[in-house]
Amino acid sequence: MRYLVTGTGGFVMSVFIERLLRDDPDATVTGVDLHSTDAVLEGHFREVRDRLRLATVDVRDAPAVRDLVRSVSPDVVVHGATVTHDPVSERENPGRFLDVNVLGTAHLLEAARDARRFILVSSAAVYGDSPERVVTEETPPSPDEMYGISKWAAERAALRYSELFDLPLSIVRLTKMFGPMERPTLGRRAMSLPYHLAAALVGGRKLTVTERTMRATGDWLSATEAAEALRLLVDVSGVYNVASGVRTTVPELVSLFGEDVVEVAEAAAFDMAPDEDHGKNAVVSPERVAEAGWRCGPLPAQVANYVEWAERNRDFFTA
Repeated sequence: MRYLVTGTGGFVMSVFIERLLRDDPDATVTGVDLHSTDAVLEGHFREVRDRLRLATVDVRDAPAVRDLVRSVSPDVVVHGATVTHDPVSERENPGRFLDVNVLGTAHLLEAARDARRFILVSSAAVYGDSPERVVTEETPPSPDEMYGISKWAAERAALRYSELFDLPLSIVRLTKMFGPMERPTLGRRAMSLPYHLAAALVGGRKLTVTERTMRATGDWLSATEAAEALRLLVDVSGVYNVASGVRTTVPELVSLFGEDVVEVAEAAAFDMAPDEDHGKNAVVSPERVAEAGWRCGPLPAQVANYVEWAERNRDFFTA
């Protein structure tokens, strides 16, 4: 089966591609990203590189997207290219979220009308400032930042294309992600708390956090778990939350990395608000995707696997 996957340089999509090619010997992938590959990606894809073609294409360039899709003629399109939220990027260039996340999605949908299936990788950010502390796919979206707004608009565009052109569609709303291959890129500037904890652990130092951070919670999920869900959703249609469905406190998360990896300080490198436990920061229910056959592994095992990967890739955190 021929796959076209955008956002190759992103950590979730790179983990998905490697896992897909490793587990499905009949799959081939054309990976698409704005930037050309680097040594980190080449190393990650080393064992599956013979069935992976990497293409440097900007999803904002409609003719280039059209030409690439025409040349590949993919069976399945998995659209993960995105600009994720961080406050600095939103204030400096809010229109970039619309250019990449909405118009880029529209360009790919237009080019991929004849694909067998389209999977849009979205985000729990669409739940925005909803007051709900547990969100399901039926929770009314209420995006409150440009990232969530752009993701919701992209979802609506994808649903309309699906209706107009009978294009089978899955929309995947990811929770707070962490895991192998997470790193700063032009599309992702704000790193997850697990990333900072892993960096502190392998660097032999402590991560400073504010006192209120130790009272915060989250619904965290490893990219390796999300990769398995994406593989499953190649065969089904609908809107699916992909998350742990569990509220984990920051102290509980910290303990999985080691109690002495964190230091509480007034001037700290990391800060989370404990009262932001709803909407986009809520527990994200995975019941629907569980009914489709996906089961999330326990967080301790996810963190242990990530720490093992981090120990093998220390330069990844210090370069």
